[in-house]
Amino acid sequence: MEEYFEKCFYWEEFIKLKADKNICYIGNVSDEPRADNNPKINELTKICSCFPILFNYDYVKDNFRYNGKDYDLKFETGKIFNNLDVNVPLMLNITAMNLRLLGTLLFHIKKIHFRKVYCIYTEPLRYCKNILTSEDLEYTDRFDLYKKFRGIEAIPGFLRENDKNLNERWIVFLGFEGKRTEQINEKYEFENIVPVITLPSYQPGWHNYVFEENLDLIKQADRKPEYIIGNSYLSSYNYLERVVRASPELYIRVSPLGTKINALGALLFSLNSKQNIEILYDNPIAEGRISENYGNTYVFDISEVINQEDI
Repeated sequence: MEEYFEKCFYWEEFIKLKADKNICYIGNVSDEPRADNNPKINELTKICSCFPILFNYDYVKDNFRYNGKDYDLKFETGKIFNNLDVNVPLMLNITAMNLRLLGTLLFHIKKIHFRKVYCIYTEPLRYCKNILTSEDLEYTDRFDLYKKFRGIEAIPGFLRENDKNLNERWIVFLGFEGKRTEQINEKYEFENIVPVITLPSYQPGWHNYVFEENLDLIKQADRKPEYIIGNSYLSSYNYLERVVRASPELYIRVSPLGTKINALGALLFSLNSKQNIEILYDNPIAEGRISENYGNTYVFDISEVINQEDI
């Protein structure tokens, strides 16, 4: 397996260093202010020719609307990428993009082999409870971000099966909502559980909330939690690589319920290692905003990683 150097820039740095003449910007419609596509598109347009693609994903129908037409996520996403020039860099705004849509896009991007692929992410400073209106915003450091779930279902392009009947290990990247880990664990009743916590987190002390919200699961695992860096996709990618290398006899199920950047690493590793690893995700349905204030915007160059040959 190859070793990678994480190419990460602040958005301001990236804009100054940007050398490509053209770029294809891909985002999704969202109520999250920190995921606003317009400022990014406007800034890119000033320095290069920016071609924006914005998807409006429907969680219930499992399709997305683009350019006035509906596309089935599972069967028609490839049509969008087949019409793009692989030599024009892609830029994905993953900030408020659910993993089902993100994973499907990454699957097709890898399949077609685009020359350059970037991912943008803007970190939250504070979360708020499910907000359906702009009135009476209630900020909290206790997190109840999602009320509805599509349910556990394979992301298109990520379907795996334990054909060899290998012993299973559940690796769960813990987040702020203990109920999500409980729901998955109740369904599968895992015996071999590895809880993983981000340290450092986006904000000082946030790992303590993860401990508190997932204390029952951590006790059940009967082992100390393991740690990865919250704002590094290679931290989660390399962690999974070490696990698979050390235990090739195991079938690994991964639930990326922590940071979006860590989830990106898990998706990329699963795409590159199609044997003995499965993404197990509950597909939460976003309603309204889950955050208000926001911090740094990062740009990750994932070109080398996503274009790696399958392991």
